[in-house]
Amino acid sequence: MIENVSVKSFNPAKVLFFPKTKTKNTVANPISFSGNKVAADKLSQAYKGYNNIKPASTVSFKGAGSLFEAFEIFSQALVTCKDAEHGRNGENVGSRLDVSELMSDFGDKLPKYDDAIKTTEPISESKGKNSGKKIITDARCQIKNSGKDELRFEMIVRPPRMADDPSHRTRVIPQILRIELEPYSIELDKNHQRHIVGTEETAYVLNTKGKLMAIVEDGNNVLLTSTGEFEKKDKNKGGKLRVFAREYDIKGPNNEKLDTETLATYMSTNGIAKGLSKKVQGIKNVYRPFEVTNNVEVREKSGGSQGGGTELVIGLEDGRFVPEIIDSIQTFVNKVQNGEIVLDEFKPAQNAQSVQISMLAGGFGSRAEYTNASASRIFHDEEDGSNLTKGCFRTATGLTPMETTFISLHKAGLLDCSKENLGIGKNIKFYLNDSHVNGGNGGFTVDMYNTMQREGRNSLLILPNDAMSRIPNAISKMTNIMNSGKAAVVMVAKEVDKEDARGSLGIMKINDKGEIEAFAEKPKVFEEGYVDNNGKCFANTFQFTVSKEAFEALAILEPYLPPNNSGKEPRDWSKTFTPILMALTQNDNPDDIKKQIEKTIKKDTPKEVIQKAKDVLGEQKIYAVKSNEPWADCGTLNALYHTTMQIASGEFPLEDFERKHVLDCVNTRTGLVASTPEQKKEIEEKYNIKGQVMAVPKAKPTPNDTVKNAEHAITRYSDKH
Repeated sequence: MIENVSVKSFNPAKVLFFPKTKTKNTVANPISFSGNKVAADKLSQAYKGYNNIKPASTVSFKGAGSLFEAFEIFSQALVTCKDAEHGRNGENVGSRLDVSELMSDFGDKLPKYDDAIKTTEPISESKGKNSGKKIITDARCQIKNSGKDELRFEMIVRPPRMADDPSHRTRVIPQILRIELEPYSIELDKNHQRHIVGTEETAYVLNTKGKLMAIVEDGNNVLLTSTGEFEKKDKNKGGKLRVFAREYDIKGPNNEKLDTETLATYMSTNGIAKGLSKKVQGIKNVYRPFEVTNNVEVREKSGGSQGGGTELVIGLEDGRFVPEIIDSIQTFVNKVQNGEIVLDEFKPAQNAQSVQISMLAGGFGSRAEYTNASASRIFHDEEDGSNLTKGCFRTATGLTPMETTFISLHKAGLLDCSKENLGIGKNIKFYLNDSHVNGGNGGFTVDMYNTMQREGRNSLLILPNDAMSRIPNAISKMTNIMNSGKAAVVMVAKEVDKEDARGSLGIMKINDKGEIEAFAEKPKVFEEGYVDNNGKCFANTFQFTVSKEAFEALAILEPYLPPNNSGKEPRDWSKTFTPILMALTQNDNPDDIKKQIEKTIKKDTPKEVIQKAKDVLGEQKIYAVKSNEPWADCGTLNALYHTTMQIASGEFPLEDFERKHVLDCVNTRTGLVASTPEQKKEIEEKYNIKGQVMAVPKAKPTPNDTVKNAEHAITRYSDKH
């Protein structure tokens, strides 16, 4: 679970800057204080170190009171969130800063300087996979008097650095967010939420592992941007609000993209990033609008169904937004039934009944938290927490990422999404893990397969809920290879630039027979054979089929998989199951198999057990289907935002009803991407938009009877154990 973690108390040694005020009695190179001398000395040292100068003026204030209070407010406003599950020992997965709260708490406490307050907060930590060293990304935060009537909050993300290196002072800046508000027009409402007087606006900065996004809640709408800007038109109603965001691509000396560890290593070696500043380029807010001669008409298609197809089982985890996910899917079903979603006639694929489809929608990792349910409490565990919208986002197409996959399954002849056959309890069912034991995505899938397996189902098609894809051809090829009986696993592989894969995506070596020879999980350094001469490689999209024999082989070896340090037994497909199946299918000798996976299974695993697992698989191999169909990983809020912008640019093939929806929801001139035409109109009446701004509805409470109404379609872990 994602839990609120109390932010660290104020530490004066962390303060990097405070403004200076000239007095009549200036002396050369000292700073003098009255009051708390120890704390003042620390402030003085930090000031000198940050500015790398010898101050020439005297700064005097009583007891360091106003500055101390200011920094403490800063610290308390930044809520850091840690992932307490999955044996990660509290990995920092993000943070959230309520700018409205910050501004309202400052009030008269804000020192009357041009640069009023400035500090640096670590917003992301990671461990270098090559160096093993801790890598820190800093955000330099400041509040300043922007003009007569407003304060400016500004957050600048600086390049990552090794933990033992000093903070960089450089022009190489990945991202800037700026929010301007009128400080005295902010007040608390009855729920102790900060709002700008006269409106329902609340301004936030959201950080996901070092990627920032500005978010404004306004009534029933939420506006998000990392590369655009928007400003309230009528400043006389409720005070001023202006949001400015810029994101930059940082290139190396040879114009290559730099991943986090490479950039940190480069800057550690070279000090200030010499030469890099010339390679910093802003990400342009450019749209390629649809060329439309006539309005898109959604015509009645042949529709109907020839019958057949298989069922989809959606995996849920108890306590992880179960009502919201079910409610979202019911919305899709209703749109099909009332004719809002119009698809071609469903034509079942050959042997479709032998395939069972599963979709992991329970939020089994921290990244899925951002996109798996239309719920409140983003980065919170509080029932009355922030109402920032989480997916199931209805993007500019009118669909969520999950529903986009439904259409791919329909077009591939596996899931019948026609009016008469689609429905919860018909061909859409749920598996609910109520064991309160998180077994990782692999362990969860095995439990779901064992619990929901039906006679005649020879394979399981596994799909994520947090990818935006339209890959019916790849799905068809994948199931055909699986139905041939010669495959243990078939994966969909997407060709990507190696720099897009570095540290982010699993990649694979594929031979001329389509067999996967090797797999590397999120590599920082690329071994020979993974990347072609054009700098391209094939990435794992986490869309794959697994044979029943492969599940049997994994069940044989299950008792010999060691638990991790937390005492849990997480089973990950990429890190645990896939390497085991590759070793079983690539070697003839149990000793060679054991050597290949010596870090994955226990040392005392008997040879006869390994041989038994291999015998179950027979001659089955692991294959890949190369796909150039549209696919994008939407596992974080930032990723979903950027994918939505691609959709608005016309980079995804769309059905007529989707295309019409996009045209009605996107302003290609200003860059606004809304989820409904009505929302687009409402936002444009209130704001001037420039650059990429995404608007989604604020989360609303889901009816309590949602789960009860779907009981007939839910199978629980406890039902079979």
